[in-house]
This record gives sequence, C-alpha cells and structure tokens, in this order.
Amino acid sequence: MFSSINRHILIPACVIAWLTLISAGGIPVLQAFPPAENLDFSEKYKQLLLQAKAAPSPGTLKEVAFEAINASQAAIQAGDYTAAVKIATLAFKIGRSAGNNHASSLATSLKQRSAILAREYRDVEKYHQILQQDPDDAHAAFLYGQFVALKLNNRKEGLAWLARGDDAGYRALAKQELANSNNAGALLAVADGWYQLADQEKGNTRQELEQHAYDLLGRVWTDSPATDRDLLNDKLSAMPLRYLNHMPEEDVVPGPKPFGKNGESGYLDGLFTVNLVEYANGLSLHPPANGFARVRYQLNGQYKTFVTGVGLLDHPTEVRSKVIFYVIGDDRVLWKSPPIQGRGDVVFCKVSVRNINRLEIRTECPGGAYGANAVWLDPHVLK
Repeated sequence: MFSSINRHILIPACVIAWLTLISAGGIPVLQAFPPAENLDFSEKYKQLLLQAKAAPSPGTLKEVAFEAINASQAAIQAGDYTAAVKIATLAFKIGRSAGNNHASSLATSLKQRSAILAREYRDVEKYHQILQQDPDDAHAAFLYGQFVALKLNNRKEGLAWLARGDDAGYRALAKQELANSNNAGALLAVADGWYQLADQEKGNTRQELEQHAYDLLGRVWTDSPATDRDLLNDKLSAMPLRYLNHMPEEDVVPGPKPFGKNGESGYLDGLFTVNLVEYANGLSLHPPANGFARVRYQLNGQYKTFVTGVGLLDHPTEVRSKVIFYVIGDDRVLWKSPPIQGRGDVVFCKVSVRNINRLEIRTECPGGAYGANAVWLDPHVLK
C-alpha cells in the first residue's frame, strides 16, 4: 500500500533532533516520491479519510497511517507545505487510533517539520521566483540555496545554488563539496569548513550547518578502514550528536546472526526496515535462544543523553519468543524495554547517560530465538 521511507532523512532538522528531542523517530525528510507533482493533495486527504473509516482492523489502520506519512512527504516534495501539515495531522490521528506509536511519533515529527518549512519558505519564496526569471541572480541563489540545502536537505540542488551565490564562504565550500564528493580527505576539510562557518551563524542555521558537517564526517567514517579513524574519531567527538555506528564498538557478542551496522541487518540484503521505514544509522543485534547479544561503546563521560527506538525488523517469519532490549551504563541497567514480540511494534527510549564511561546495548531472548530480528533505530548520544 505504501512505499518504503528512507530513514536517512528522518533527522534533517538538527534543531529538533539535537535540542527538543521530540522522539527517537526523528523527522521524515523528503526523498523523490513518484510522482509527487501529479498528486491532488486535497483528493488524497479525502481518500485517506475514507480508507481510515473503512479500515477493518488496527493493522489496516496502521497501513493507512503510514500511507498518509508518505503522502505528507510527497506534499513536501511538491512544495505544498500546507497540505503536508494537514496530511501529517491526519496521519497522527490515524496512527493513534491504530494504537501504533511508531506511526503517531513519525507523524508528529513530520507535522512539526512541515510547519517549519511552511514558515521558512515564506521568507525565501520571492527569491525562488526571482531565480525562475533570472537564474544568475547571485543573492537569490544564496538565500534559496540555503533553504534547499539546509531546510529541505536536498544537498545536490542546494549546493549547486550556493555555488552560484553571493556569499563567498558558502560559495567556496559548496564548490569544494560538489567537486570532491568521493574524496574522503577533501571531505574532511569541507566538513571542517562547514563547522567553522556554523560558528558565524546562529539559531537553526547554525545547527543545520553542524548537522551537515556531521553528515560528511559520518560518510567518511563509514567508508574508511578502522585503522585510519583516530583523527576522524576526534572530530566526531567534538560534535553535539553522535550515532553509535559512527563510534568504535567494543566487546561485541553476536547472537546467531552477525552484528549489523549502518542500517543493515548483517544477514539480509540492503537496509532493514521497520514498518517499511529505513534507518540508515540503525544497528542489528539478533539475540540467541535463552541468551543475549551485546555491543559496548566508550563514552568517557562526555554525553548527557542516549536516544533510540527499538523493535523487530520487517520480515515474513513468525516471531516465537519475546525480545527485551537493555541500555546499560557502567554495568548498571539504565533502561529496559517491555517484552516485544510483534513486528511493527516500536518502543522509544531517551535516558540519561551523564557521567557514564561505558555504554552497552543488549538484546535478550528468554525463549527460542526464531524470528527475533532485534534492531535499534538510529541510536545516538547527545551532549
């Protein structure tokens, strides 16, 4: 009924991800939805309402909620932010009626994001219109490029406009990033540049530039050998947010399946999904029967909060036992999930890790482990 959602876009506005911490579900960002420009969003809203009213079960209602989330993102893609807010509001109501906190959490985040975009676009709409008449207007290119690159997270198009803009700092960094997209060494320098540029900004723009710098460092981390990460580790440690998959792991105890990183399960092709939502920074820890799987990270007391979601990845197999998720700090249980056995059930966690030196995340299966495909949804720590 609905296509998968790319989780790489689920924390686009670091303002919300880093500061308000509304949920581990994050905020959906746009990707190319086919064919957004041909959708009549008023009609789509009416259709979703009818589907929700006719839904014969909570499971079907959940599917309608995620279809509404997709439609709201399509409205963002089409630039209709008012429709995006309206449909996201509907998605929240449907998700709540379905009793699915994953859907209602994502919908809440999407509603907030859509409202932010509607407000921000009002400030740059005239510059967008200017560029349609004169694409060489450097000032309009800079202001509209900021919106596209930092608010919409459409990096390629946004950087192209910034590279033609009248702000020398943004212009130089945009050109460097576009020219060196596959050069790890060059991207480190570009990330440093964006991070330094963030110091000259304030509010949302500052935090969005910091997020962009982090995204570049995260890409380099994923692509670089573990032996070459000392400098990169120092740079990432300076950031206000850090995903666990961008940290050195220690004492890995896998279950019957390999430990999975970077949104991969470790044993299935491609990124795993939960309710057809991808999590590009997710981790997978399939526990053994009557035992546990775990991985540890050194925090060295420099973080305040740990945030994640937990659940079972989408898969057709039966789940024959419950899975329990643990967050452990310096050998002390900081958080324990309720037992999870249903696919599509997601529990969110936000817990203090202040003064914690060693963080451990653990999954445990008290019975048979068949189908216990336990995953962590973009787990990260914040200063």
